Amino acid sequence: MPGYLTQQLHDVPRDMRGLLFLQFLMSLSSLMALPLMAVHMSAHLDLNAFVIGSVFTIHLAFGRALPIVTGPMVDRFGFRGAMVFGLLVRGCGFLLFGSAEASEGVIGSALLIGLGTATYESALYGVFGRQPAAILSRVFVINNFALNLGVVIGPFLGVLLADGDVVVPFRAAGILFVLLGFWSVRFSYLDRCYSSRSAVTKSWLSVIRNRRFLVFLAVTLPWWIVYAQLFVGFPVMAVQITGQESAANLVFITNGATGLIFVAVSLFAFRWISAPAMTTLSYMLLVSAYLMPLLGSGLVWFLAVVFVYTIAETLILPSLETITAALAPDGSQSTYFGALGLVWGVGSAVGSYVGSWLVLDVRTSSVIWVIYAAIAATGLMGAFLFKRQVAVST
Repeated sequence: MPGYLTQQLHDVPRDMRGLLFLQFLMSLSSLMALPLMAVHMSAHLDLNAFVIGSVFTIHLAFGRALPIVTGPMVDRFGFRGAMVFGLLVRGCGFLLFGSAEASEGVIGSALLIGLGTATYESALYGVFGRQPAAILSRVFVINNFALNLGVVIGPFLGVLLADGDVVVPFRAAGILFVLLGFWSVRFSYLDRCYSSRSAVTKSWLSVIRNRRFLVFLAVTLPWWIVYAQLFVGFPVMAVQITGQESAANLVFITNGATGLIFVAVSLFAFRWISAPAMTTLSYMLLVSAYLMPLLGSGLVWFLAVVFVYTIAETLILPSLETITAALAPDGSQSTYFGALGLVWGVGSAVGSYVGSWLVLDVRTSSVIWVIYAAIAATGLMGAFLFKRQVAVST
């Protein structure tokens, strides 16, 4: 299996391998610091819930909604400048967070981190979206693997660095992002290799007038709602089941390990199954996963849900990104990924509120799982109709 993964990676162009490695380093740097932000703000800065919530809301809003603005700018002016700017600004945001002593500082850092994320990712996904159709799914699957690898390693490094002083992970992440920003200066060839450009208004109008893409965005919304449960509903449910706060870590360990294991399976599956069909299959897996706890209860059943959910996650994320790239006209890829990011942000916000309400107020296990299954079933129906629409048009 490692040999198969190596071969798949070697089949990707060298410039893409460099960007995928950059994604791993970016994910690792972020996850060294992000899991400790809430702890630092509450335990060490003594900030209230409103400020802490504002920091994460700003980070989410800027990181996911702003690409609808930064995406068209990248499509118009190119990639390298946006990548360098985004990484440097994100680095400055983490450095500011590590030195902040009041609410103004942490809110300002959230603005910088979100702005940096939006600008950098608009450039990166604009390049990914311009890859040939033959390797498009492979690039996004390996990208998902690189991000998951950072998710697994980053928190461990963060814990080690925080052993002496909790602000060290934030400063280390900031320094790493600044170094990555300077390293990205070497990517000037990207603007020469991918020279297709579109005016800002033309890119926006292309999204608005692309009925099939708008339907596709609606199909993705249920996924982003249930995706938010990985960070909201699932950790709280794990603690409720076991009575131990440490059980929340089991969610992320199961998710990270399963994601790494099944990346090879997803690479193989995309050779035979189209992205629309894979999206439909992923929603089917999600519905099945959420109905499993109706057969039994306890931690084992819960982790089985996380396991099946992660298989679906490993398949659906590259599928959605592949479809986005395929529907985007040449020169407007960053804008289309910005629109996908906007729906991601909306779905995550809805999912955060729904998940919090279910696990903190409803608290009835069977009701919670049936509601999750119903949301996934809505996505399944939409994915099936979208798949039929694509089949008819082709």
